[in-house]
Amino acid sequence: MSNYSYAGDKNISLCSYEWPPHHGKSLKNGGYTAEIIRQIFDPQGYNVKKNFYPWKRAQKNAIDGKICNAITEIYFNNKRLELYWFGAPYSAHEVYLIALKSHPVKDYKNLKELSKYTIGLNRGGKFTKEFDNADYLNKKETNGYENGLKLLSKKRIDFFVSARSVALFEAQKLGIQNDIHTVGKPLKRAYVHMAFSKKDSDNLIRLQHYNEGLFLLHKSGKFKEIMNKYGF
Repeated sequence: MSNYSYAGDKNISLCSYEWPPHHGKSLKNGGYTAEIIRQIFDPQGYNVKKNFYPWKRAQKNAIDGKICNAITEIYFNNKRLELYWFGAPYSAHEVYLIALKSHPVKDYKNLKELSKYTIGLNRGGKFTKEFDNADYLNKKETNGYENGLKLLSKKRIDFFVSARSVALFEAQKLGIQNDIHTVGKPLKRAYVHMAFSKKDSDNLIRLQHYNEGLFLLHKSGKFKEIMNKYGF
């Protein structure tokens, strides 16, 4: 079915959350993620409504499919595949353990070496199977990236799990960008997707339109232009 021939509902409601420097209400044009989404759906005649929530609530509302048809940015995992139809990825992040440069641990070979330390992570965050199932780790959920980095700077946690780009952006706002660094190899290279609730079959059509629109952005060269414009 072509995106130009479908004459059904051209409304889409999206759950989103503050995730600078990628996406956020305070960023220019909402950030590169917001511009990609606009360039995907606007040419197809969609009316896009975006709702901002805390991360965990954004997921819940997108899964329920009543308030939102989809969530704008999410990492793939098998558990989430039971709840969402995933669109093609439009970005990739390297996720690390972030620490103060003054912390004695500069590298590690396996996660068990870190069992005596406190590791902060954003509430509702999922990373790798090994990390998520590591009950021997002392994990502390934080209320967002800014809160996590504040706890790190006050030494109330030893490490904070974050995409490197997000951590550096938030650290710059707090004035601690020169105090932190990444520890070890990336926990994962995470691909960022838009994901659609499986509770509404019409989302299969929206998913198809999303994938078609993203393909056309790449084909036309506009995707690269957007990423260059925002410094990615």
